[in-house]
Amino acid sequence: MSQARERFRAILSRNTCTPAASIFDPLSARIADMMEWEACKLAGSVAKAADMAVPDSVPFTNMSDLVDVCRRITRAANLPLIVDADDGGATPVNVFRTVRELEAAGVSCIEIEDNQVPPRLDTAAGRHALMIPKEEQVGKLRAAVAARTDPTTVIAARTTVLEQKLPLEEALERIRAYSQTGVDAIMLPGGSVTRADVEAAHRATSLPIIVTTSPPNLSLKDSPFLLAHGVKVIYLGVGLGQPPFAMAVKAIYDALKHLKDGGAAEDLKARQASPELMRAVIRTDEFLKWERDYTPH
Repeated sequence: MSQARERFRAILSRNTCTPAASIFDPLSARIADMMEWEACKLAGSVAKAADMAVPDSVPFTNMSDLVDVCRRITRAANLPLIVDADDGGATPVNVFRTVRELEAAGVSCIEIEDNQVPPRLDTAAGRHALMIPKEEQVGKLRAAVAARTDPTTVIAARTTVLEQKLPLEEALERIRAYSQTGVDAIMLPGGSVTRADVEAAHRATSLPIIVTTSPPNLSLKDSPFLLAHGVKVIYLGVGLGQPPFAMAVKAIYDALKHLKDGGAAEDLKARQASPELMRAVIRTDEFLKWERDYTPH
């Protein structure tokens, strides 16, 4: 069993609402670990942008790309890692392999969503997001649960039913059906998650709820409300608007533009990590100790 997974299960079972750090690569995960965050989250949109420089809606990346970056993240940080695995693949067999591969990469919580990925244009509805039929998604979630080799791996049923303008009872019936597949949590994505959404989901399931949201809808200030309605994990910021990633992109852009425009490197010194911080982030002293301890003298 994985200690990180056991810690994440403890987070889901305790009487608190825990924030998860938004990370995008091994370096950002390492920094979150240094700062003693209790869990971290790799969003699908950010993973694709940071690893391949492509938008979320383009079918340019695959499961192996995600597994590779997850493996590197879990090597760099000892935090429980929550991962958006999109729809897990076209069939239950694809989902089975996705779970096995992400589990082997050290992921603690795997989200399987009920939208088709990549989204296909529904010309009649005038939107891209198309929901997978309920019975099909139930089968995929059951396959995800069966695929686990470590019983502490958390499978979260990720659903946008409360954003899709479905009749409320139909949306809640989906949540109830997903909850009966053996999954460990229900995940509500999107920056527009509201108090009403959380209340409705809590009425439909006794499972822990995970939310992605951003002010003014919900924030850590709403922790008493969230906890009273089953929300055990919250991460702030949506898509490419997640602050750590968006700030990192701007910092890189600004630095390169300054240098290309003829600016001096010395002008950027105050905005750079100190040598001490850089040394701590990349674990220089730790690796030097290993080298000293295990190199023949």
